[in-house]
Amino acid sequence: MKKVLVAGAALMLAGGIATTANAAAKVEPGVKITGDARVRMYYVDSNRGQNFGNNDAIGSQFDMDSRIRLNFTGTTASGVYAKTRFRIYESRMEPHHGDSNDLAAGITSNSGGIWVDMAYVGIPFTDNFTLEIGKYRSTYGPLANSYNFFYDDVVSTGFRGIIKFDNVTINPFFEWAVEAQNKNAAAAAAAGSSIDALDRQEDNDVYRFGVHVKAKVHKDWTLGGMAGYQIDNRNELYDAAGVKEWENNDGFFGSIYVNGKYENFGLVGELAVTNSGLNNWNGWEVNPYSKAAGTNRIGSKDTGWGGYIFPNYQIDKLNLGLNIGFTKDGYMPDLAFGDGVLLGSTDNSVISQIRVGDAGDWFWGGLVASYQIREDLKLTGNFFYANIDAWDSKGQFGDGPNTSARGIVPVNYQLENAWTISAILQYTLSKGTDIYFSAGYLKPSFDEDARREKFPGVTRDLEDDGVFAAATRLEIKF
Repeated sequence: MKKVLVAGAALMLAGGIATTANAAAKVEPGVKITGDARVRMYYVDSNRGQNFGNNDAIGSQFDMDSRIRLNFTGTTASGVYAKTRFRIYESRMEPHHGDSNDLAAGITSNSGGIWVDMAYVGIPFTDNFTLEIGKYRSTYGPLANSYNFFYDDVVSTGFRGIIKFDNVTINPFFEWAVEAQNKNAAAAAAAGSSIDALDRQEDNDVYRFGVHVKAKVHKDWTLGGMAGYQIDNRNELYDAAGVKEWENNDGFFGSIYVNGKYENFGLVGELAVTNSGLNNWNGWEVNPYSKAAGTNRIGSKDTGWGGYIFPNYQIDKLNLGLNIGFTKDGYMPDLAFGDGVLLGSTDNSVISQIRVGDAGDWFWGGLVASYQIREDLKLTGNFFYANIDAWDSKGQFGDGPNTSARGIVPVNYQLENAWTISAILQYTLSKGTDIYFSAGYLKPSFDEDARREKFPGVTRDLEDDGVFAAATRLEIKF
């Protein structure tokens, strides 16, 4: 019945396009092309990843990657528009192999290294209401894209509204999070998956719906928040003894945020929550629907909470800020959040070594100092310290989700704390062209006594060597 209602709504919306021409202002039809490109070169010493001096076989890494993205926007005379984005040869160069390795799943040199990650249509019914339909990417938060704590650059397919009244923007949405279709039923069955005949016949998809609201309450202050719910209709999985092996990834998610300033004082912050079934749902994790051990990387046993606050003060060309935050009961922030070097910030930092919130409940404090040396040159320094109450276990029924994307250490390492010091130098060559130089040092610490207590029989002492890394990033926009 839900499918019938959704299909009916889509047909009514499509039928309403004819009236849109009268509602929207006349515009000049045509196609606009914009884009961006990025090249990164980076070095990480031999303690990178999950090593920290515990594996002599791992050496240092010196590498390079690149990408180009093109945005096409076609607009009709009535204001209806279509947008798509092409990603071109997003790859990592490997001089020691004399080869290239494409980072995008399923993209190889044989395909030409070109694919599309957005394709949607926008229908402006009135000056206050636009409906977008298709595959798009959403960012709801206090900061620009690629920096937010909760909902940043999330890939979605469905419907979303853009409703604007004065200083208020409302975004209702209904989206497919997972289309439960598996064309290779035999391979699915061999892997112990139930995305086969039953899920395909019943069309057991995963849906996400909710609303985001943002209001400019003052010329310098913005308040916002979102609330949503995810429904997972896929069949649960059980072993031969009737013990549940897969629990559906469904539940409530939401956040509230603020961004503003008063004279020289500024404030940014966000508080977020995810139901137990959704902890780590914004972590770019591959989450196969399978009985295979360790495949379910989304969800843990408790509702997760997280938040941060960043008060800062401007003194002439110097900005001093304090980043204080926490994660609890399995909550994992978006991978975009962090210091931009070694702590989180996977979207901007290829040398990131720690995923914020991983391995346990976190409480951190960070000093951030930025100095505008001149108009085209800016230096930012970071010092972060995190205290971590390590999880006893990971996975759907453990303390935290079974993460893999930029996970810092295996759960039985019992990470106790970590600190990092880093810096970023930004040089603007010209409008739309920036070079970033970044470097940092990360030092973990493990609780050996707690490790032996929680994992009897584990006797090997762990090294906790620090990690040094540096990177150069060139970005252009056109």
